[in-house]
Amino acid sequence: MNTLTEQQWETLKKYRFHPSTPVLKGEEATSFLDGGKMKAYLSHQCSQIGTDDLKVAASLFMKRYAFVAAMGLMAMTYWNKKLNLKPENLLMVDGAKNGLWMPQFHLKDASVAEFTSREEKTEFIQSIFRDHLDHVIQSIKNATKLSNLILWENIAVYVFWIFENDDFLLDEGMKGERDDRFQALLSDENSHWFGHYHRNPLARYYSRKVNIEGLTEKVRVRKTCCFSYRLEHGEQYRCKTCPKTCLVKKT
Repeated sequence: MNTLTEQQWETLKKYRFHPSTPVLKGEEATSFLDGGKMKAYLSHQCSQIGTDDLKVAASLFMKRYAFVAAMGLMAMTYWNKKLNLKPENLLMVDGAKNGLWMPQFHLKDASVAEFTSREEKTEFIQSIFRDHLDHVIQSIKNATKLSNLILWENIAVYVFWIFENDDFLLDEGMKGERDDRFQALLSDENSHWFGHYHRNPLARYYSRKVNIEGLTEKVRVRKTCCFSYRLEHGEQYRCKTCPKTCLVKKT
């Protein structure tokens, strides 16, 4: 067993890791695996999230919870480190940023292991998606009837960002292995990594980036709406990739 460097822990803190002590108050992530507990949690959190609509709350919850995958995939891909992201090891701690509900994640056991094989990385990916996030998605779907298409895209946007962000690359040689892993994540042959799916639930959202009126850089327009604009004062929180407002430039 080993640990991350101080700089790596600082990086994770930027992506929702909460380093506080185990006496910290928070919601046990195991609660999110049960539809009844999930509904009760979302109902209680609605005002803090900024809505009275349970489906809006559910979508925003999944956008925040997607950082579980982001943290794990970042540490695996760029540092070859394995975090314990099992639900029983996670606490979700309330927080806010720029007027938005922005929870963080505390690891009860913050010990870190090093990956020793590609097979071990594949097992880790399955533990994040098939054994954890897919159960949370089904729980939300049971509690709110929100489409899992929205929920999976809320995860996909952050997964894509992790694998397309060259700022994390330590050297040029790492890029090839990272891109190979990304292609594997998008393959229909690996749909079982995510749960009982015939088609890869991430791949449907992977499309080319396009020029949008009013934006200087190309973006990947979402296929579903995450409902951010339906929050209180929500127009200011509307995603720049919102499918309802993006006007693709003719090229």
